[in-house]
Amino acid sequence: MFEWLAIALDHCKPIRVSLLVLAFATIVVSNVDQASELFLIAVWADPSNARYLSLLATSAIAGLAIWHTARHAYRLIYPRWPALQDIRAESLRRWIPRILGALVPLLVLFGYLMALRGTPHPTCTAAAQCHRRDLRVAGLLAEAAIIFMLFIGWRWLPGGRAVVAKLDTRVTSMAQLGMVPLSIFLAALILNVLMTVLVAIQPRQFDGMGSLAVLLIAGSFFCTSGGFLCMLADRRGVPLLTLLALTAISLHALHLNDNHRVRQYPTMSTHQHPVAPPVDARPDFDSYARTWLQSRCTPQHACPVIMVSSEGGGLRSAAWTAMVLSRFTALIDQALPPNGGEPMFERYMFAGSGVSGGSLGLAAYVAALQVRPATGALAQARTEHMLNHDFLAPTMANAWFVDFTQRWLPGALFDDRGRALTRAWEQAAQEQNMHAFAQPFSALYEQAGGSAATTVPALFLNSTTVGQGWRLVQQPFRPFTDSPWTTAYDGSRWLDPRVPLSEVVLNSARFTYLSPAGTLQTAAVTGQSPQSPATFQLVDGGYFENSGTTTLREIIRRLRSIAALQKQPLQIIVLHISNDPSLRDFVDAHDVSHPLPFYSAACPRVLSPTERSSYGEATAPLIALLDTRDARGEYARAELLASLHTSPTDPGAGDVLWHLRLCPGNYPLPLGWTISPPVFDEMHRQLEQNYPLANMAGWLGQQLRDAMQP
Repeated sequence: MFEWLAIALDHCKPIRVSLLVLAFATIVVSNVDQASELFLIAVWADPSNARYLSLLATSAIAGLAIWHTARHAYRLIYPRWPALQDIRAESLRRWIPRILGALVPLLVLFGYLMALRGTPHPTCTAAAQCHRRDLRVAGLLAEAAIIFMLFIGWRWLPGGRAVVAKLDTRVTSMAQLGMVPLSIFLAALILNVLMTVLVAIQPRQFDGMGSLAVLLIAGSFFCTSGGFLCMLADRRGVPLLTLLALTAISLHALHLNDNHRVRQYPTMSTHQHPVAPPVDARPDFDSYARTWLQSRCTPQHACPVIMVSSEGGGLRSAAWTAMVLSRFTALIDQALPPNGGEPMFERYMFAGSGVSGGSLGLAAYVAALQVRPATGALAQARTEHMLNHDFLAPTMANAWFVDFTQRWLPGALFDDRGRALTRAWEQAAQEQNMHAFAQPFSALYEQAGGSAATTVPALFLNSTTVGQGWRLVQQPFRPFTDSPWTTAYDGSRWLDPRVPLSEVVLNSARFTYLSPAGTLQTAAVTGQSPQSPATFQLVDGGYFENSGTTTLREIIRRLRSIAALQKQPLQIIVLHISNDPSLRDFVDAHDVSHPLPFYSAACPRVLSPTERSSYGEATAPLIALLDTRDARGEYARAELLASLHTSPTDPGAGDVLWHLRLCPGNYPLPLGWTISPPVFDEMHRQLEQNYPLANMAGWLGQQLRDAMQP
């Protein structure tokens, strides 16, 4: 028993790269929601037959790559592993490559079945969709069967016996493997290099293939190129993977290959040091607020001020945020036609505070309304077309080809996967004539002569600093002389006035490992505290708290103090947009028929795993640290609610809070940077069915109408 176990373990060593790739893929398929969505898209929701054929082709290529690498790895004689010459294990050396090769399409099918298990209603909505799904499942099964039968029946093909006999021949050097296997290995290495160069130049080159196909191509190169290099090293007793790991760790520890710098201006690369910023011509927040109040509010009358906070949650959050805001804009358009091309909802929306995907949704909404004609219906169409892109494919292509290569090279040479993501956002936005993503963030708020432009709501997009654990509040105005932020840095003190909107969004959405932590380097700024560091490292804003309400509450406090000096009463109308179906609601008093002053949809409560499980002494501290992030968000939301003013005599005249949330529904709502059309359909359904939009928009329209009366 133990002897056979030792033999089996020795047989894993020459093919460890392929085994690591398959093990990693199995873990991701079984445990990551975003992976489930990829399989649902590929097999169920994606109408593109070309992308499905790409999935079949890359599955077959990956299976053949694993089989070819393993088969030839077993032909070599390794002095360190005598068990690989054991005659009793001859069948093991034949069957392991066959099984591993056929596992690839089966793993894709397994991923789809795992995704269906988490789908509340895994039924088709149309007969054509059912038929397409069944054909695609059958195609994956047929491919696995064909590959497996090809591996088994190779010997019965013309000339097959001679080939099999050659494959069974043991050799003592790589040169003896033969011209064909060596040519395949060398071609794979050359193609790997060319692919890395191509992805570095244009990361969206392979978007049309789909994220799964990109990942399968990367896996094929890992198995073939990595397996070949390990074969060379193993013959000489060199621990290649260990040396590579030590090299990567050393370069990282010495900061010799950091290509994750925050871009301070559009032409800067993520592997360059920034140059000194120009003279800061940005307007200041207080002048923006005063101009906004004077242009919209009637003295002595309560002025409605719409404030928005949007929680993080990847593309799900971005799509939900843009959808909610665009829908309200469209409904208000029906009651109050746009004033000079400016929709009234946007006109009275003073500020938005976003985190992660919520920041992307706010930015997409604002950028869409910069395109004329500006209406809520057109804004919704533009944002949905922009966000209905596969942003994961270029990110993963860069991660597994460019960023992976950069880990072993001294010096920062290539743009990172974060830049691939921002470039994908910019290109998707430009397809809808939304150019703001590629332009400076502050340009949205500047007029000729340096005065503040108030046609756009002020965006405050939150990031988190690594060394301090503080918020970095990114805002488009000049640095505050008396900062309103508590336990936070004023981002405009560190960010160049030319920083692109897409980069500001990325700094807020540097989600764990998928988007790298960004190194923010800047020259010293006049007025900067000597104790303040010259370099920050930024991660997702949700590390501090994921709601965005902490920053929004501080903006409200600042605006109230400015309005008080002008003797201008305010009515704060907060739209808090959250997207986590398991979120604990913070609005206790709500009535569907009377949505004022507070409103939130009633969702069935879904307990998270940490709420229904207990942990041992090893895992409990880690789980507690992670759970405190959600608890900080709950605390911040409760504090925002408590800070709003109520009117004991007239509930309609007090502050208002509407919690626009997603509930568990008919289709899973995954995190990540790609979502399918059924996710948009589910969001539309919930928005229309869970909220009395006509009543809410009617009340809000009346408040805006009253504000315009002299």
